[in-house]
Amino acid sequence: MNKKMTIKKLKAVIVGYGNRGQVYADYSLDCPEQLEIVGIVDPNPFKLNEAKERYGLSDDALFTSLDAFLSGKIGCDLVINATMDQLHYETAMMILDAGYDMLIEKPIVNKTSELLDIQRKAEEKGCKVFVCHVLRYTPFYRTIKTLLNQGAIGEIMTMEMNEHVCASHYLTAFDRGKWNSEATCGSGFLLAKCCHDLDLMCWLNNSSEPEKVASFGSRSQFIQAKRPKNAAEFCYDCPNVETCPYSAKRQYIDLGVMPFLVWDKLNKPLDEITLEEKEEFLKKDNFGRCAYIAGGDLVDRQNVIVHFENGSCATFNLIGGTTKADRYLHIVGTMGEIEGKLEENKFVLRRYAKDCFDGTVEIIDVTNEVINNAKFGGHSGGDFAIMRDLVAYYNGDNESVSITKLSDSVNGHLCIYAAEKSRKENKIVQLLDMK
Repeated sequence: MNKKMTIKKLKAVIVGYGNRGQVYADYSLDCPEQLEIVGIVDPNPFKLNEAKERYGLSDDALFTSLDAFLSGKIGCDLVINATMDQLHYETAMMILDAGYDMLIEKPIVNKTSELLDIQRKAEEKGCKVFVCHVLRYTPFYRTIKTLLNQGAIGEIMTMEMNEHVCASHYLTAFDRGKWNSEATCGSGFLLAKCCHDLDLMCWLNNSSEPEKVASFGSRSQFIQAKRPKNAAEFCYDCPNVETCPYSAKRQYIDLGVMPFLVWDKLNKPLDEITLEEKEEFLKKDNFGRCAYIAGGDLVDRQNVIVHFENGSCATFNLIGGTTKADRYLHIVGTMGEIEGKLEENKFVLRRYAKDCFDGTVEIIDVTNEVINNAKFGGHSGGDFAIMRDLVAYYNGDNESVSITKLSDSVNGHLCIYAAEKSRKENKIVQLLDMK
């Protein structure tokens, strides 16, 4: 966005004031001339009061239900839908039916019919729908996309992608946390964690449409059969509480893993929660239960193969419970290759050259382009950059290669739906059969 241009401040309402809702809303604190939060919708009075103080809101800008907000008709440019996965369809349809543009947290929904319903409703109402695929906005993927658009490595032949979800993250969100059951949260592991990655796959290779998908996956790490024989139901009752690397005490007291998620039910500012309150909570909540029996039905590893209409092929490997979190990408084109890891904020660009056996090698480092990574929730600067690009878009700047409109995000979601169908039914799934 041109800093010299006159910027119209974007006014937004947050629906669902959890961690993700706060991350997007906090852009208004850093860039108050660009974004203003004019309303918060959340059923939790503690969350509403927290938001009231944080963004300087009046009581009439706070709503305990979406119905209450929609009936009030607060003037805003955009509604940010940051509700839990299983609430996306109902809330999205209500927001669009009221005529509001919407930024919706990923995943959009978990069914093709609901995804297409939202798309039709948006078209019917003339509303814009953007998707929080924040990785598109990172300097790492944005730079790679620009190079691909410029033909830097020719036509894409193959793409390899991996995501390693570290053990602490997997345990907290997908074993003990609120995403541990597809039946409960509405999303499987692949959809909840990796719709970013399948979106990136289709976005980076958007010269062709995905055609068919095959997938395999299983759960074998944190299961009853591998539970230590002397393990108790709750970690604080267990003789292994000090030695087990997965114990709730080790994870949430000693290491302080994901505090915004673990202590959310206590409805207190994080810095005001005492050690005694934390320990009492862990003695009875699922976050304090043995990792081997706390989980639901999610897989902890999955492999996906996507074949595109132009003959290119992409693979994605998801592994939960690793020692280190990272995302790896290797794209092979007809004229070169791109290879790198998101967490390193750099990649290698190799190009064929007539006078060089191995071609030319260029290391592209985008570290200095990562904006406010620590403050804005991570994702290598994507959480900040999506809001920056969205403000620019509403001010007439359409230069972003990353802006994720709903129509741009359909294929990535369809690939996930097809992958889950393939995994569960042990067959190759045609994308046409998913529409």
